Amino acid sequence: MLQIDYSKKFDKNKYYEKISKKRFNINITDDSNKIIRKEFQNINDFLDKKTIKLEEVYNKFKEIKKDNFHIIFEGISFKCLILGNFRTLHKIKKRIGTSDDIKKNESIKFVFNYTELRETYISSFFEDNLTISTCYYCNIDYINSYNVDKKKKNKFTLDHYYDKSTYPYLALSLYNFVPSCYACNSKLKGIKEFSNLSPSSIKFDFNQKVKFRLYLTDSCKDLNIKLEKNIDIKLKERYSDEYEKYIEVFKLNERYQAHKDIVFEMIKKAELYPESRLKELQDLTGINYQQIKKDIFNLIDDNMDLSKKPFSKLIKDITQELNLI
Repeated sequence: MLQIDYSKKFDKNKYYEKISKKRFNINITDDSNKIIRKEFQNINDFLDKKTIKLEEVYNKFKEIKKDNFHIIFEGISFKCLILGNFRTLHKIKKRIGTSDDIKKNESIKFVFNYTELRETYISSFFEDNLTISTCYYCNIDYINSYNVDKKKKNKFTLDHYYDKSTYPYLALSLYNFVPSCYACNSKLKGIKEFSNLSPSSIKFDFNQKVKFRLYLTDSCKDLNIKLEKNIDIKLKERYSDEYEKYIEVFKLNERYQAHKDIVFEMIKKAELYPESRLKELQDLTGINYQQIKKDIFNLIDDNMDLSKKPFSKLIKDITQELNLI
C-alpha cells in the first residue's frame, strides 16, 4: 500500500558488506559445512586459508562450474544479486526462471541461505537503517522495533516479495524484502506475486492511483449520518486496474470495514465543527484556524511519511473526500 522510503541513512553498501563477508570455516566438519569442505579443501587458492567469504564461494562456484553456476549466473555478479534494485531483480527473475532444477539446486540453496543470516545480519540491518513503524502492505498494524533488557526486538516480518523457495537466488536480495505484519506476510500473501508491483520499487504508486472512497446509504442526506452502518469505505483505483489483485490478496476492503469507526468519527466531528465554529475557536484561543482544524480532525500533512502511523492513508483520503482540507 505504501512505498518504502529508503532514506539517506539506508546505506545499502553496509548491507552488502554484512552479507558478502559472511565467513565459513573451511576445516569445520559439521554437516552444514560439507559443501565448503568438499569444494575448497583441495583448491590451491584456499590451501592456506582457514575461512572463506560468501562472495568468494559464489565466484568460485562459477569458476569451477559447480552445479551449472557458470550458466545460471552468467554475467551476473554477486553484488548485483544482493543490491540490484527491484527492476533489476525482476529482470534476473525472468531470465533465470523457476524450474525444478533451480529450486532443487543445493549449491544455490547453500549460497543464498536466508535462515542463517536472518536474525544476525538481515533483520538487524533493517532495524538499524530503516525507521519502520507500520506494515507497508496494509498500513493497519504497528510493526516497530523496541528494546527489552537492552536488546532490540522487532514486531515486523520481512516478506520476500519474490518467494525465496520459488526463487532461491533472490533470498538475500535487499530490495526483495518488504517489512510487513504477520497477517499480510504469513496469512494472506504467501507466494503470490503482483505483476512487478512491490513497495520496494520506485514505480510503486499505489498511494497515488488508489484512494479510499466514502459511500453512504440512501437514507443519508447531506452527510446527516446517524449510524456507522450507514457508511461504507472502499478502495478505488483510478486510470488502471494494476492493483486490483493486490487489494484482493491482502483483503484490504474487508479488513478496513472493521475500522469504519475512524471514518464515522471524522464525519461526526465535521458536523460538530463547521467552519463557523472553528473560526469562533480561533477568536477565543488566538490559535490559527488551520492548526485548530488539524488538531481536531487529526489531519495529515501532504509531506508526511504515511508509513509512520496506522490508518494514515485512510485518514488522508477521507479527509479529501469530506473536503476538510
